Amino acid sequence: MSRSSGCISGKDFTLLDQVVDVLEAEIRPLLKIHGGGVDLISVTADGEVHLEFQGACRGCALHSVTYAIGIRLRLLEVPGVSDVVMKGIRLSKAALDRTAAMYAGYSFQIAQQSSAN
Repeated sequence: MSRSSGCISGKDFTLLDQVVDVLEAEIRPLLKIHGGGVDLISVTADGEVHLEFQGACRGCALHSVTYAIGIRLRLLEVPGVSDVVMKGIRLSKAALDRTAAMYAGYSFQIAQQSSAN
């Protein structure tokens, strides 16, 4: 998605930048380890982020879990993101809410190793 997408107004460029930063720095590197990826389709004016899995993630039996626990929960932490929708994934709001409650407080970020060892 280009930063000049018609879905993004001038005031929302910051939200788009934040979403892209999280995808590039935190989410895509983890998916790439497994031969997969995720494309940003759009960010709507009301903060809805639309994504699509790529590569090995498309056929992975656990792609719903990756979306619900790893991607959705992390992107919902970005101020201004109201929802995260993954093309081809159909989970009920109740299931997503239960997942969010179960994993509240957990971080799925890779810990940085200390060079002092």
